[in-house]
Amino acid sequence: MKLDGRVALVTGASSGIGRAIALAFASEGASVVVADIREESQSGESEPTVEAITAAGGTAIFQRTDVTDDAAVEAAVSTAVDSFGGLDILVNAAGVTSNNPLHEVTDEEWDRVFAVNVTGIRRCITHAIPHLRASEYGRIINISSQRGLRGGGSPEKATYVASKGAVTNLTRQLALDYGPEGIAVNAICPGPVESGMTPVETAEQREELLDGILTPFVGTPDDIAPAAVLLASDDGRFIHGENLVIDGGYLVK
Repeated sequence: MKLDGRVALVTGASSGIGRAIALAFASEGASVVVADIREESQSGESEPTVEAITAAGGTAIFQRTDVTDDAAVEAAVSTAVDSFGGLDILVNAAGVTSNNPLHEVTDEEWDRVFAVNVTGIRRCITHAIPHLRASEYGRIINISSQRGLRGGGSPEKATYVASKGAVTNLTRQLALDYGPEGIAVNAICPGPVESGMTPVETAEQREELLDGILTPFVGTPDDIAPAAVLLASDDGRFIHGENLVIDGGYLVK
């Protein structure tokens, strides 16, 4: 029980990587606030995250949260503190993507992607930081992307890549800012992962993804969650400012 007695707030926790992290944290003993704009999964799971956690004997509560809404984020942090007595771990997993070349991206699309993927992280940290400072165990984990380190890999991703590049360097700066206070700040940079945001709907899509990686399978959110447990636990106490790539060898191929 590597996270026994800890309190975690995970945004985007109803689906995909956020859901897998919330489940993994709860299985390791953490009390989890599942913060998402909707309670239902977009990844095909029939059981909401909180129900899955409680059915397995864990502790969790759902808080409807739009990370572009300051009051909603403040309420999510307050739910963690009021329900569980504090906040030790913040995971910023809420995210959206974009699939247009830059010259076709509207201002509204650009602003939406950055509002969720970048400003949403700032907003969550702003409200969480007083409680993370009060914790003896403060952790911030941002979900970035290997595309935030190398660029596209496929066309028409300029907006998404730009936002994740911002997350990558923001993570490094946050580590400098808060590491001396005992708060470890890191990011996870997933590669091709089959989820609600990136569904694999055809055999051709699967083969295309497999051609870009070294493993004979496409990753799943469950391949990402153990890294979040590492970064959140005492095992990761000496890891600061890292952008941990988990991509099936995508970057080296």
